[in-house]
Amino acid sequence: MIDILPTLALCTQRACPDKKTVRHWELVLAARRVLCRVEDGSRLLVAPALARLAVAEIVAYEAENLPPRYPVPLPDNTWVSMLVIALFLGASFWVDGQGLGEHLTWYAAGQADARSILEGQWWRCVTALFLHADAGHLLANAAALAVLASMLCRRLGSGLVWGLFLFSGGLGNALNAWAQGPDHLSIGASTGVFGLIGVLGGGAGRAQAGKRAQALLLSLGFGLSFLALLGAGEERVDVGAHLFGLIVGLPVGLLLGGWHGVLGWKAWLSHLLGAAGFFGAVWAWILAFRN
Repeated sequence: MIDILPTLALCTQRACPDKKTVRHWELVLAARRVLCRVEDGSRLLVAPALARLAVAEIVAYEAENLPPRYPVPLPDNTWVSMLVIALFLGASFWVDGQGLGEHLTWYAAGQADARSILEGQWWRCVTALFLHADAGHLLANAAALAVLASMLCRRLGSGLVWGLFLFSGGLGNALNAWAQGPDHLSIGASTGVFGLIGVLGGGAGRAQAGKRAQALLLSLGFGLSFLALLGAGEERVDVGAHLFGLIVGLPVGLLLGGWHGVLGWKAWLSHLLGAAGFFGAVWAWILAFRN
């Protein structure tokens, strides 16, 4: 009888197998009908004629039963992202409150003026998301955004959520300008907020329904319920902007139903999309003041 542990230590990259592992390997060989015995818990003895077979069986067993390797999670900077969003939302409002708005004309430069948008000033669809009529308007949107973003960031990643806020809000404002006509004016982050509601509803619908048609109906009902509850209660509320933000967000949520963007390469992609969204918003404001 010869001891195969030194060979197994090299083949399995286990320099010093413990007694439990040796006993486990003995059971593996016994199950494969390879005669063996353990001595002193540190020697696994087999007949010389069976040594190669025994080593091959244990190496194959170890290869088939490797512990799962999960990608190392990257830090999901949810609150950093929320701080960036809050700074953007409050910057223009603070400037106007300090009496500088007359000189910088933030509202004139950045509001969603449908006539200007239809004439090609697409950046207004983005800049309008950061303008608010008063402190109550700002705080309401910031609170809703904080709740929604914190829920979505845990699954999609903060960068992707920031990008979806800008995408759904910007495209929703563009569709609203086209639908409302050239005399329509709009400001506020609520288009993007309802876009995230649509993403959340689409994801929930995808998770709860096996068929796509059922998922779409469930998501649409979820989104319309929120629209009725939060989006149409006051005379000054731009229901069209809320509706189009929701319409943009719902299919995105359905597509991202199984996406988990806080691990591995998806986390890096999320951060890149977040950086792209940040610089895209800055560029939109640069264009707003240049024109």
